[in-house]
Amino acid sequence: MKHLLPLLAGAGLIAAVALAQQASPKAEVPPPDRSGGGGSAYAVGGIAVDVTARSLDEARRIAWGRAQRAAWPMLWARLTGRPAAEAPALSDGQIDAMVAGIESQGEQFSATRYIARLGVVFDRSRAADYVGGGLATLQSPPMLLLPVLVDGGAATVAQARTPWVESWRRWRGNVTPIDYVLPDGGAAGNLWLNGWQAGRSERGPWRSIMARFDTVDVLVAEARLTRRFPGGPVRGQFIARHGPDGVELGRFALSVKSENAVPALMDEGVRRIDAIYAEALRGGRLQAERDLGIDMAPIVEAEPLIGDPMADAGALLVAVITPDAASLASAEALLRQVAGGDVLVRQAAVGGTSRIELAMAGGEPALRAALGRRGWTLVANGSDLVLRRAAVPAAATAPPKP
Repeated sequence: MKHLLPLLAGAGLIAAVALAQQASPKAEVPPPDRSGGGGSAYAVGGIAVDVTARSLDEARRIAWGRAQRAAWPMLWARLTGRPAAEAPALSDGQIDAMVAGIESQGEQFSATRYIARLGVVFDRSRAADYVGGGLATLQSPPMLLLPVLVDGGAATVAQARTPWVESWRRWRGNVTPIDYVLPDGGAAGNLWLNGWQAGRSERGPWRSIMARFDTVDVLVAEARLTRRFPGGPVRGQFIARHGPDGVELGRFALSVKSENAVPALMDEGVRRIDAIYAEALRGGRLQAERDLGIDMAPIVEAEPLIGDPMADAGALLVAVITPDAASLASAEALLRQVAGGDVLVRQAAVGGTSRIELAMAGGEPALRAALGRRGWTLVANGSDLVLRRAAVPAAATAPPKP
């Protein structure tokens, strides 16, 4: 088995430092499965180990073995949806043969003691022999996850590295039937994905967001923190929502005694919310709207029928001045009314110029005529066709009487 933990320093340094903190950063995703079938769905993280032995190397090897034995029932239970107690009883050699790597998620050590949180990455093809086809019926399509943290009255998604976001990034590598897609924290994503958008139900902006992130649905995991006094007990209320309408699937409350335990509070909140989403998926309640996300299947183009008016429909790219999200949604709705449902936001630039692609029978002349009947026009600006309000003709003044 190829273990992924880096080799530590020499024995002299180890003996000199009692329970020194390992300097390697935490990995946000599990290491790749180089055996040909790996993926994040076959990684189990967050396993706590504490082993004392005659040497550090021996303690580490024992800890790896314990982590593997603890991870196998968790993997089997999450992929099949059945209790972990029903997992097949495998020998240490069988489990070791399925493991592709061990990931350190934070560790401390001395000359004879090893304390760590470990992640175990299983080989997909070898584990499938014991798991069976349970994952195929449980795995969800890609779903955009918005981890909303309300702390001190301010709602934050990915605009800052909050403990709530960090907990979800760590959990993303665990075994779960939900295919989470987290915002990358970029400038464009932070502009769109905020606390206000998480509670907005208009479908137009959500369609653009789904197209941008290649997802079919949205999940909003909300955490609200309240404190009795600075540094004192912290209470967290957690809510699992689904879809643009924010349908609530479940909620619960947790509390810790001090501010230092907030990361553990967040990790437990993530675990329970993921369980709510997994149960909703198994119960058929995690269904995406048909026209919200873009179908990612390849499109087979058929030959146009003789005399079909859509055979002459050409793709048009319309530039729209969008100072805010509401103006983009209005422009998309207008073009959808004019050209039908074949409208796609190619470039969303709130505060700038967005570009929307559409197909319409008759091409540009037909589009100009349809927009003109609604008080709009297309103005050529270089290679762009800019959507603008049509100028209202000035009223004719009557000639003065002699």
